[in-house]
Amino acid sequence: MDNTISRLNRYTTLPILLDMLERKKLTLLNPILWEDRNDAEIILEYKNRKGVDNLFALCFSHNDETLHHWKTYSNGPSGCVIEFDAKKLFAILNKIPGLKHGVVDYKKLPEIEKTKVEINAMPFTKRWPYRVEEEYRIIYETNEKMDFFEIDIPLNIIRKVTISQQMPQQIYNTIKEHLKGTSKNPDGRISRSTLYENKRWINGFKRM
Repeated sequence: MDNTISRLNRYTTLPILLDMLERKKLTLLNPILWEDRNDAEIILEYKNRKGVDNLFALCFSHNDETLHHWKTYSNGPSGCVIEFDAKKLFAILNKIPGLKHGVVDYKKLPEIEKTKVEINAMPFTKRWPYRVEEEYRIIYETNEKMDFFEIDIPLNIIRKVTISQQMPQQIYNTIKEHLKGTSKNPDGRISRSTLYENKRWINGFKRM
């Protein structure tokens, strides 16, 4: 856990957001299904070395939004990002036995070839090309038979929800009203991304 982190961003899609708001749960899934085979294979190696039957994970970003985050994890009109209050979330995570969380460390190939990575650091280590993600990872280890692991959360740990700018305005208006009813959030906590068209940025150049 890093005490300097004040927020955690979860880039996802509208169905995941709606499920989380309705059931008030964070769902950790089996990372063996991850597209990044570098990451999935390291997790498998870690499980084997630790003698753990099951491991589930959930990933966040701990810094500003980037085009990479949106394109990779929240692409399309149903994309969204959920900003959590990190300290409130950490307080919940720290009470769960078998759960670990921390900042991901990005290493170059020569470092891995020359320096041994400690076993407990393996799930929090990724290749250098992924450093733009600035990932914060939660993992849960268990020998119980289960397909996923869920964490109960109060909705007040959510600071705000940002919807993809690719969602048409009229659909966004409908979705926003639905989210306000579901999460009891005021207008200021639900907004639409300005990543692809930011009027302040554009107008700044027009005034030059």
